[in-house]
Amino acid sequence: MMRDRIYGLLDSLDSNDYIRDIICVLYLPISLVYMEMLAKQKIFGGVFDEKFRYLVFLSLGMGLLLSTVTMLLNGKVRRIFCKVLLCVLAVWFSFHTIYQSNFHTFFSWQTLGQAADVTQFWKEAIVATVGVWYMIIAYFVPFALMCFAGKYLIYDDMKRNLPFAGVAVVAFAVCYFPILVSIGKSKSNTGEYTPYYYYTYLQSDLDTSFQYYGIFNTTRLDIKQLMFGAPVEEMNIDPPAEEDPIIPEEEKKVEYGWNTMNIDFDKAAKSTKNSQLKSMDKYFKSVQPTRQNEYTGMFKGKNLIFLTLEGFSDKIIDPEFTPTLYKMYTEGFVFSNSYNSVWGGSTASGEYSNMTGNFYTTANCLKASGSKYEPLVLGNQFKKIGYKTFAYHNNTYTYYGRNKSHPNFGYKWKAIGNGLKLKSNCWPRSDKELAEETLKDYIGLDVPFHAYYMSVSGHANYTFSGNMMSSRHRKDLPERLQNKSEGVQAFYACQYEVELMLKALVDELEAAGKLDDTVFAMAADHYPYALSDGDLADLYGIPKSDIRNNFDLYRNRFILWCSSMEQPVVVDKPCSTIDILPTLSNLFGLEYDSRLLMGSDILAEGDHFALLKVNGWSWISTQGEYNSAAKKFTPSEDCTLSESEKSAYIKRMNTIVRGKTTYSKQILDKDYYKHIYRFITKEKSESKEKTSSTAESDNKQTESTKTTKKS
Repeated sequence: MMRDRIYGLLDSLDSNDYIRDIICVLYLPISLVYMEMLAKQKIFGGVFDEKFRYLVFLSLGMGLLLSTVTMLLNGKVRRIFCKVLLCVLAVWFSFHTIYQSNFHTFFSWQTLGQAADVTQFWKEAIVATVGVWYMIIAYFVPFALMCFAGKYLIYDDMKRNLPFAGVAVVAFAVCYFPILVSIGKSKSNTGEYTPYYYYTYLQSDLDTSFQYYGIFNTTRLDIKQLMFGAPVEEMNIDPPAEEDPIIPEEEKKVEYGWNTMNIDFDKAAKSTKNSQLKSMDKYFKSVQPTRQNEYTGMFKGKNLIFLTLEGFSDKIIDPEFTPTLYKMYTEGFVFSNSYNSVWGGSTASGEYSNMTGNFYTTANCLKASGSKYEPLVLGNQFKKIGYKTFAYHNNTYTYYGRNKSHPNFGYKWKAIGNGLKLKSNCWPRSDKELAEETLKDYIGLDVPFHAYYMSVSGHANYTFSGNMMSSRHRKDLPERLQNKSEGVQAFYACQYEVELMLKALVDELEAAGKLDDTVFAMAADHYPYALSDGDLADLYGIPKSDIRNNFDLYRNRFILWCSSMEQPVVVDKPCSTIDILPTLSNLFGLEYDSRLLMGSDILAEGDHFALLKVNGWSWISTQGEYNSAAKKFTPSEDCTLSESEKSAYIKRMNTIVRGKTTYSKQILDKDYYKHIYRFITKEKSESKEKTSSTAESDNKQTESTKTTKKS
């Protein structure tokens, strides 16, 4: 009965070609808006917000433009074209939904070269596809309707309809251009993130660009910038001066020098015609450097083992379950307020931030850095002063382009397929076996060493059938976890490999008499985003609702430990993974310029903040936390700002953040270090001379403090 009514309604269109042509013109734009609203509801949890009008009118406009093309085609070709177009759109929307469900970030054509790498995780992709099957069906509804009823709308003998093509063009202009004008008017030089920012510089925050403009339009802009180059942003507002009253420094008993090098930024700017490089020279010259401090050179001459831990969370640390981790967690530098941002490129961008002190928002950062000058990374810094440097990974050696980046970072690179062979050939491979196999490369050396590890045992899937390490260590789980879900149990079980890896390293170094002279530093690449929202809520003890935007999800301890430390040093300043490199550089007494890194030394005096790519570009400082999407500042319990000072503080902090988001990506894209390092003179500046003398006297003083080496 219902079927007969539908066919009757469609047959009635035969008597009114005018109505049928209107439906033909509107079918594509309505279908596109329908898909966009479905995707936004699924991915962002809501449709009707301040971004709604941008999404709807731009989608309508592009749909009408596509309808214009169909009106220029004859009937049979027009119907085939509509079917193909709707099928392609459904596939593309399904792909983005699956990709975002799996990686919790969006696919960008800028990372197209990483496609072969991503296909290695086909099992995870299948799981993600099964999880959003209903969305895939929903995306194909317009296509199915066209297949079912298209012959009643578009006859084979229909001719081109130029008048309606003209109507569609006018409708496109009415929908599209007023929104473009509105976007253009939102351009701001005050440090705010506006619709213009997300439309023009979408790679700086791809997630928010998708939220504003949808999958179709953001993809269009992404491809356009890939083909013709992306516009490069320049800052017109000076960052804070050295004596910024809003970011006070406590009075110092010792006048420490600055962690800077003698760089002639003015000469560098005059040497190039590139406007972006000139802008960067101006910016970095004005950045406030960090001072050296009582911990400068504390680990000078020691070995360093630095680990990036796949999908790690400090929630697994337990005195009985992970005693080695617990010892390092509680007896070294205790960074009690540290965060792991998801920069936008999954493991690659997380590892990049750990290693370089900068951040990048797509997964091609490691591969791209393989051809750039990288003097500040630890491998090159240590290699320069005579260390032996090694880097290891228990997965394919070419993955994410590490075969290019890590040798360029100064390491002797070894991974699966490049000289590394482990006992077990499974997925994921064993971190413990990785440690046991590689220790022999450096433990017997008579010179200092620096070994870097990228682990893999903690990788998704978090099931006992899909993760060999989870299956292997199921028997090792404490009884208190028996009431947890399989996802949480499997996560604990695979992360137990980190404990076994560290124990193997510690035991062998102690037996060789080198443990007291070896520093361990480790941080995750990202939180375990492959866990379901419910499992994450259970693991972290935070509400399930909107959990991916909860700042507490990104709390994750940066662990820094040396057995020669007699007492822990508690540091409660907010910090993030980009701060690891400058902090280690200062502790090891390495020569670097703190102005050239997006992160800063956590141990330096004064205010500090953690940068998070959550709800846009948000931040957490000693004074409070700022939600960029809501434009809301929540003061901390220790906030010292008066009501009149808060607005100035927020504006100043947002300016600092805007500077970092503007120039961090350009450091890599413009090969900035290659440009600026030509203008570093070997002559010591006055501040440098002060630094050497004060650091030397202070190191003597430090030997009698709570962080001294055992005699």
